[in-house]
Amino acid sequence: MSAPRRLALFLSILIVQFGVFEASLRTWGSSEAAPSFQGLFEGDPELGYRLKPHARTRFVTSEFAADIAVNGAGFRDDNELGPKEPNERRILILGDSIVLSVQVDFAKTFGALLERRLNERTSTTRYRVINGGVQGYGPVEEQLYFHKVVDLVKPDLVIAVVFVGNDAEEAFGSRAKLNRDGRSSPAAVSESFVTRLRRLVRRSMVLQIVRTRILSATERFTTTLAPPEPPLQSYAANPAPRIGEGLTISRSSLQDIAVTASAAGARTGIVLMPARFQVDDADYGRLAATVADSGGTLVRDAASDRFRSALAPIGVPILDVLPDLRAALPGPDLFFQQTVHLTPRGHEIVAASLDRFVSGSGLMPGADSNADRRR
Repeated sequence: MSAPRRLALFLSILIVQFGVFEASLRTWGSSEAAPSFQGLFEGDPELGYRLKPHARTRFVTSEFAADIAVNGAGFRDDNELGPKEPNERRILILGDSIVLSVQVDFAKTFGALLERRLNERTSTTRYRVINGGVQGYGPVEEQLYFHKVVDLVKPDLVIAVVFVGNDAEEAFGSRAKLNRDGRSSPAAVSESFVTRLRRLVRRSMVLQIVRTRILSATERFTTTLAPPEPPLQSYAANPAPRIGEGLTISRSSLQDIAVTASAAGARTGIVLMPARFQVDDADYGRLAATVADSGGTLVRDAASDRFRSALAPIGVPILDVLPDLRAALPGPDLFFQQTVHLTPRGHEIVAASLDRFVSGSGLMPGADSNADRRR
C-alpha cells in the first residue's frame, strides 16, 4: 500500500474513533461539552456566544445536580424578566460561571438569596436581582454584554463580580474584541482563530479530555519556563507581563461599565471573588508545594491584592468577600472540590456579605440591613 493510502486509512480510522468516543461520552458522560449543556448557549457576533433564551437543561455530575433555565430575556432565571414596575428596584449582577452557578438550583444562587433577603425587610419596595452571569466571560465580555442589556434591564444597581483567579488572564486574552477606543470590535471576534478554537474545544468532550492530558503532560516543562501555570499566574510572586496588562484592561472595562450604568441612572459596585485555595488551607498547601517544586512562588492573596489596587481608581465601592468566606471556615464545604465553584453554603455566605455591602455602602438607598447580621 502506498504512503498516501496508508495515511488516508490512518486518518479515516482516527476520525471514526473520534466519532465513536465523542458519541459515547456525550451519551453517558457529564460535562460542559455535552449537547444538553451546550444547548444553553447561542452564537453572538460580538461576544462569541451568550445564553440562549428559553433554553433548559438538567446538569448532573458526581458532585451535584441542578436544573438550569434561561428566561426569554436571556438570563438564568426561573421567571421571566417582565416590565419594570414603579416600586421595583433592579440589581444586575455581571460575571462568569461563578455568577451563573450551574452547580446549584437557581433559588440557591447568591443572587436569588440576596433578592430574598432584601425583600424580607420591606413591603413597599420590590427588589429584583438579575443573574447576568455567563460561563467563560471575563471583564471584556461583561463590558460588551452590559451594553447590550442595559436598556432592557433598566438596573438601579450594577454589581460586577470579578473572579480574581483568572479575570486578568481572561481580559488579556479577549483584548482583540475591543477597538483602541475600548468599544467592541466584531471583526476581531469573527476572525479570531483562538476564539473559534476555544469554542470548538468547549463543544467536544474528547477535545476537553485531550486538552487536560496535554496540560498534564507538559506541566513539568511549562512550569520550569514560567512557574506557576497560567491559571495561577495572577498569584505568582513575579507574574508574567500579561497579568499587568490584563489588570489594566479589566480596569478599563469595569470603568466603562460604571460610566454606562451612571448614564442609565444606576450605581455600580465591584465584588472580588477569591479562588478556592485562598479559603481552603489544604488546597493551598498542595498548590504552593507544587509551584515551589517547579521553581516558583505562589502568593496566596496576590490576585485579590492586585485587583483591589488596580480597580481602586474607578472610584466605586469594592467588596472583597474573602474575609467573610474565611470567617466561615472550614473551607472545603464552601466550594465544590472538582469544579472550584461555590456550594450552597458558599452561596449563603456570599449572599449575606452582598446584603451588608449593598445596604451599608449606600449603593441601594432604603435597603437597610443594620438589624440583620445573619450568616
